[in-house]
Amino acid sequence: MENFLYSQMRDYGKVLILGQSGYGKSYLFRDCVGDNFGLINTERKPLPFKGILKYHSKPTTWNGFIKVLEEYIKNPEIKKIGIDSQSMAFDILYNECQTNFKGYDIYSTFNRLVVKFFDLMRDAEKDMIVTGHDEILIIEGFKQKRAKIQGKMFEGRVEAYYTTVLYADKGLNSGKPWYKLKTVMPDTSSKAPPDMFGKDVTEFENSGAFMFKKVEEYYS
Repeated sequence: MENFLYSQMRDYGKVLILGQSGYGKSYLFRDCVGDNFGLINTERKPLPFKGILKYHSKPTTWNGFIKVLEEYIKNPEIKKIGIDSQSMAFDILYNECQTNFKGYDIYSTFNRLVVKFFDLMRDAEKDMIVTGHDEILIIEGFKQKRAKIQGKMFEGRVEAYYTTVLYADKGLNSGKPWYKLKTVMPDTSSKAPPDMFGKDVTEFENSGAFMFKKVEEYYS
């Protein structure tokens, strides 16, 4: 019988954080500062925290977005990647498709390039946190919050490309605003490996550093 050598390389987590504006999605990257983190800021907004990121890009086109992502993936110094946000990247792509194509070609091109992004992200040997907006869809007759995306091909299916899907939420803690992430939320597409954060943990502070730490521990 032949002997086969199996790779010992660990898997890499791809985390999607969903929520509406004002729920702290950008803020969660505040503690990810360091030479080994790269942020792709498609929103092109000033970051809601102080500090300078060594790798911080603000692409204005889809090709620019993909180029930066490829550069971050190839850069050996960058170990962790953040994208803020997937929704804006898709908006940029859709607007470009509307400008450059007509009819069926708009969505065929959009879908093809979205697949390219998902394949690039999924094959990247780096942990990634991606933010996005949600919307309410009718899934099998029931209302459910899902990742927002143009067209029908990926409607309700975006989450399949991620290992973990958390929802951003906020509340008060001792009278002060508390931004948090939820691993379980009714009528949403939330999902997480049971042992990644602890079996009884359903919410925690929206800390990107904490997220990356737990993902690395789980997949190492």
